[in-house]
Amino acid sequence: MALRARGVHSLSLTFSVKTDADGALHFLFPFLPLFTLSTSNSNLVTPSATMSATLAEPKTSVIVDGRKRITSVFTDGSEMIEEFDVVTDELLLRKRRAKGPLGGYGKWTTEVGTEARSHNVESALIVESSGSPVVVRQDTKEAHVFRIRNLPYPKSVFAVTIERSGEQSVGEIVVRTSNKKYFKRLEIPDMQRAKIPLDPANLSYDVKHNTLVIEYKKHLAVLAAENVAKKERSSMPAKRLENENAQCPQQ
Repeated sequence: MALRARGVHSLSLTFSVKTDADGALHFLFPFLPLFTLSTSNSNLVTPSATMSATLAEPKTSVIVDGRKRITSVFTDGSEMIEEFDVVTDELLLRKRRAKGPLGGYGKWTTEVGTEARSHNVESALIVESSGSPVVVRQDTKEAHVFRIRNLPYPKSVFAVTIERSGEQSVGEIVVRTSNKKYFKRLEIPDMQRAKIPLDPANLSYDVKHNTLVIEYKKHLAVLAAENVAKKERSSMPAKRLENENAQCPQQ
């Protein structure tokens, strides 16, 4: 099977696909570790180094406030919620939470996007007016994108690099300023789950309107997984809810 990246006319990727007895779909890239997706019950699962990758039950889907919300529950009790724009299919939010040693849930960890503003407008206004740097990840079709607002410095002040803590580390994006005013480490969980090392050649950044915009070009394996997930989403039945209060109890 061949995959051609959008906007790149001279680059294609050839890989094979195998399905085992448990219904797991294996993407075999000649230059990468095994990349696995589960297709049992038509449910896509992305590998995770910190959470189970096996679904405990079929995914559920509802439409609320103009967002298609998909909930995944895994065998270790961890949960993932993804929200997509019902018109554009843009990923607006992805968050996860895991169970602790005593069985209770920890806090939600947001990987991509933000909660709908109607969820907590007051706290959002407080954050925006505080003047402190605010990090929001909002991906495009081609790139993982981090926006760090409230950084009133020229581009020349910033140094954005990729650093690894060891040979087995996928790496993380590190932001520094020459005036010592800001420091931040940024992870891309998608790459960590796929165990694909970050490549400095795919990293770029710019400064616009006091916002540092960092882009990391999506790996072809990530694009392949997202394409499978998009097809699955389009075929999932979704119940339309009139308001947020009618949504699942785990919120």
